Amino acid sequence: MSTAVNASPPDLTGTVDERLAQLDRLAPESLDAQWLRRQLDAALAAWAADDTELDIVKDAHVDY
Repeated sequence: MSTAVNASPPDLTGTVDERLAQLDRLAPESLDAQWLRRQLDAALAAWAADDTELDIVKDAHVDY
């Protein structure tokens, strides 16, 4: 008797290119809404952090 576990794939990690490659290797039917939402949240948080860092760098170079 075997039990099938319907587990979500591991979260995507690494650079944008690495995450895209990982996503490419996943079967679309294995991606549930909760997993997709976690990936979207992580991507948006990383994007916001990068944007904030760029704003700080830009402000540091403004001539007054």
